[in-house]
Amino acid sequence: MKTGDQTNPKKETHRHLIEAVIAYAVFCGLSFLSRFVLPVFLLVVISGLAFPLVWAKITRSWASIGFTRRNLGQAMLWGLGTGLAIMLYIFVTSGEERTLPFMLELQLAVGIPMWFLVVSPFQEFFFRGWLQPRFQEATGKWAGLILTSICFTLWHLFPPFDLPNPTGTLPMTSLDGILSTFGLGIIWGYILQRTDNIVAPWLSHALAGIALVLIGIMSFVQY
Repeated sequence: MKTGDQTNPKKETHRHLIEAVIAYAVFCGLSFLSRFVLPVFLLVVISGLAFPLVWAKITRSWASIGFTRRNLGQAMLWGLGTGLAIMLYIFVTSGEERTLPFMLELQLAVGIPMWFLVVSPFQEFFFRGWLQPRFQEATGKWAGLILTSICFTLWHLFPPFDLPNPTGTLPMTSLDGILSTFGLGIIWGYILQRTDNIVAPWLSHALAGIALVLIGIMSFVQY
């Protein structure tokens, strides 16, 4: 009986790690395929949104992916505070790229709901909500945070973000882009740890994305 009690947690840890590796590999595989078949990226977005939610529904573990009312006020403060700080950083470091886009009002009218309802949540639900808790369970709190941030950074190299596309061209493959993405992954993973609420990284990530719309790096409206 004692032996079983000792081995079960290890089996659970291994299971979480295997689940994380398989899900991440599929997510990256679909993202890489979207470089050649662009509509596949829609499947990436849908899976990032739906997979964690379906998982939580089946396992009845909504709190495990940060869907909880606990610390909601704190999560909103962390999300808003870090999001505004990241926006300021983007404005200051954008240099010559800091130009207001044409048809700014329309860009924001489309871009704001897209970032809040689609672009930020499909990444945050999957990486911070679903993947990070499994890596933390398998490797520890801080190692899991770093590992998730590395995976988050590497994933950005798979989709066609560096190619001309309907939403603009993002400098993801540059050294600055890689380091910035890793740093953001650390920030968003950390504020999830502080609040245990997905609202914090969800809100912060959305505000960071809106900054990209404001300086014209990303657009959702073609003209």
